[in-house]
Amino acid sequence: MEAIRYAAQRAVARSSLRKVAAEMEMAVSWLNAFVEGKDTALRSQTKRNLREWYVRAAPELAEQDRDTAAAALTFLSGGLLEEDERRAAYTRLLQALGRAYADAGPLPGWVRALLDEEEAG
Repeated sequence: MEAIRYAAQRAVARSSLRKVAAEMEMAVSWLNAFVEGKDTALRSQTKRNLREWYVRAAPELAEQDRDTAAAALTFLSGGLLEEDERRAAYTRLLQALGRAYADAGPLPGWVRALLDEEEAG
C-alpha cells in the first residue's frame, strides 16, 4: 500500500485531490486522509479500486520495482478462478515480460529478482 500511497501523493501534487479521487472512485475526504498517511479503512472494494487505479496510473507515477511488478502480475492474472490457473498465468506473464526485456538488452534487477523467485518456487 505504501507504493500506492506514494503514487497517490504524486498524482494529487500534479493534479488535484478531487480529480484523483474521481479517478479512483473514492471519496475526496478518504483520499485526503490516505495521502496524508492517516490510518484508513481498507475494505476489499477499496483495495481493488486502489490497485486498479495504480495499474492505470503507475507508469507515470511510480518507479518500476519488484513489488510493483509482482502486484501488477497478480492483478492481471487475478481474474482466473482457480488458484492453479492464476499461478500458471502469473508465471507465463512473467516469462513473457522477461523475454521482452531480454530482447531489448540487459534485464533490470527487478525483473531478474522476480524470475529468480519464480525459479526458486
